[in-house]
Amino acid sequence: MFIMEENYKLVNQEVVDYVTTQVFPRYGDGNGHGLVHIKNVIQRSLDFAQRINNGEIKTTAKDFKNLPKGLKPTKKQKVDYDICFVVAAFHDLGRDKNQKLHHLVSAAYLLNDDFMEEHFSRDQLRIMADAIMDHRASNELDPVTIYGRIVSSADRDTDCYDIMRRAFAYNQFLHPERTEDESIDWTYKKICKKFAGDDAYSAKKMYFENPAFEAMLAKFTEMSKDPELFRTEIKKALAEQA
Repeated sequence: MFIMEENYKLVNQEVVDYVTTQVFPRYGDGNGHGLVHIKNVIQRSLDFAQRINNGEIKTTAKDFKNLPKGLKPTKKQKVDYDICFVVAAFHDLGRDKNQKLHHLVSAAYLLNDDFMEEHFSRDQLRIMADAIMDHRASNELDPVTIYGRIVSSADRDTDCYDIMRRAFAYNQFLHPERTEDESIDWTYKKICKKFAGDDAYSAKKMYFENPAFEAMLAKFTEMSKDPELFRTEIKKALAEQA
């Protein structure tokens, strides 16, 4: 039996055991979207969910308008921890089949999982699949439910060095023929587009107050104006990993 980590205790033990023994092993450690990232997204998802349920994150009826009747908030609980946990656990699983369409493949994996079908209602599975499909920062539309907003927000890392290492690793996974300098140049351009300045598309996918995320955006905006500073910082990040 899996020993729960931190706020995993909020989740049904049987669901945690299944995910950690049957889903986690399907993730590798490479290309920047491995198991370390998944566990971080789970922790952040449960943290957002807990803050919502405790009233620390204010919500309105509008936040729950697209949920079926059985998933409407109650006085005891506004969002379901099991749903948040499973969505976060599955959200990148499809990367092994199709990088560009991984959100669709991940949702399909969930909907075709016998354990999930036995433990969740069709409405719950539909909401989880929608959230998985909505998590990508590059999506033009906002998530249709609060569960999509939770996983999308949780998918935003806040540590600059981790983000640089993940982006660099992802580029080298796709283009192993590239030199380190070439991969650094690609990472710089990717991070500038995703995190720097008013037009950063990832900045628009954080749906809850998160000072650490705001600090990260400010740091990358500063680096975007000085390519040599970025090169110095990413080399520090890669050296720490070595």
